[in-house]
Amino acid sequence: MVGEEQLFAQVVEYPDPDAQHRLASLVGLDEFRQRLVDEAALLIDPSAISAWTARHHGVTLRAAAEVSHRTPLIVLAGDVGTGKTELAETFADEVARRLRIDMTLYSLSLTARGRGAVGEMTTLLSAAFATLSQAGRACRSRDGRINRGIVLLVDEGDALAQSRELSQMHHEDRAGVNALIRGIDELRHASLPVLTVICTNRPNAIDPAVRRRAAALFHLTRPDDLQREEILTSLLSGVGFTPHEMAQLVAATGPTKARTFGFTFSDIRQRLLPEAVLRCVRTDVPLTADAVIEATRWIEATRPFDEEASR
Repeated sequence: MVGEEQLFAQVVEYPDPDAQHRLASLVGLDEFRQRLVDEAALLIDPSAISAWTARHHGVTLRAAAEVSHRTPLIVLAGDVGTGKTELAETFADEVARRLRIDMTLYSLSLTARGRGAVGEMTTLLSAAFATLSQAGRACRSRDGRINRGIVLLVDEGDALAQSRELSQMHHEDRAGVNALIRGIDELRHASLPVLTVICTNRPNAIDPAVRRRAAALFHLTRPDDLQREEILTSLLSGVGFTPHEMAQLVAATGPTKARTFGFTFSDIRQRLLPEAVLRCVRTDVPLTADAVIEATRWIEATRPFDEEASR
């Protein structure tokens, strides 16, 4: 018998104040966050679609029925540092608050992907989906209403759901992809409130059958000028930078003559600004725009993920 601790790296319950704070701190991702929460809420509980149909049309619309019957699968794709994993680990908190239900996140463990032994990955994935299926069947009240939702997070999903079209793909890996697809399909056929979210740096490496099943595919990109201005303004609130100084910071964190790419969200939040603050703390001087610009010369922006080179 395989235990939950072997299958899932973490199990998190929502609503959760920490997740709410982490989600709110994802400045610059408001549009993606809103779309993700909208999609997830309807995939977890499609009853809102039926209510909308009754309100506005009075008859069952085939188009609306198709929306309700989509596979509960979302793919979050994008370069390193664009906020995929942080968003995937926290968005369920907002879904829980919107639907007024409890939510549980099961983050698939790397251990559940096996160590290459014949049949191991299939066995572990089947056990993971069996656990989710059992939990999902307890998510409805006696009158059929959903009172809890579940999210399965598969981070670095291209390592598990890589295309079976690759000629060098190992038989065990092919079997793993088959097990993943079978598990997702079984959740859909049982109409369980279980949503699978796959994060990947390489959406084109995901098996076509997995991509085809996805109800939504979100492609997160590096922050543009407006997004970098938004996150810098938020994180540097109270420092008193002038509009001109802020414009300099936006330019310094974007593409330059020396590099064709700008800083990622995580570069700015976790590396650049901490470096500038620590330098000012060590020398006991106020934080200035010059100090942050100087930090851009010490902190390198994360290079884009080269998908072609990784094949």
